[in-house]
Amino acid sequence: MSKARFTKHLKELNIEEMRHELLALYDKVPGVKQYYSMELGTDKDRERIYAKAKKEIVAKYATKSFRRPRRPRIQKINAIIARIEKASIFEHELVDFYLFDLETALVFIARYNFYSTVLGNHIVKIFEKAAIAIAREQIQSMYQERCDLILDRAVLIPEVHWELTSKYRECFNDDD
Repeated sequence: MSKARFTKHLKELNIEEMRHELLALYDKVPGVKQYYSMELGTDKDRERIYAKAKKEIVAKYATKSFRRPRRPRIQKINAIIARIEKASIFEHELVDFYLFDLETALVFIARYNFYSTVLGNHIVKIFEKAAIAIAREQIQSMYQERCDLILDRAVLIPEVHWELTSKYRECFNDDD
């Protein structure tokens, strides 16, 4: 159905029918419920959504074997991040989510002594997104400590550390 046809359908409905349509959408489509939870919900509602997504992220990094760790599911992690990006309304909450993903990835690398190019590229890409959002919103003071810790943990992977350092300097205007 085209947008014009949908708009025409909406114009034909009265207020009661419109309310009924919206309630049906809210009940049947999980994305609508999530959208209204983020848009109209309280901090607790949004925190619940982020907590669930963070739990999913941790699950995608989880592995049982230390000798032969399973590769992190980067494609699925990116899908979770994309879903949260679409639903998010506050930039600082999204930055917190990005940094959580980075922290989880770096803990995985240190704990299981596992690194792949795909994982390194993911870390750089997500850090860049976080740094851009931090600079755009001018919330450096809120996240500098966490970003410093991420840089310290990234020392294990020199090529990633070098990339993150350049993004960090752009974001925090650090000329060291």
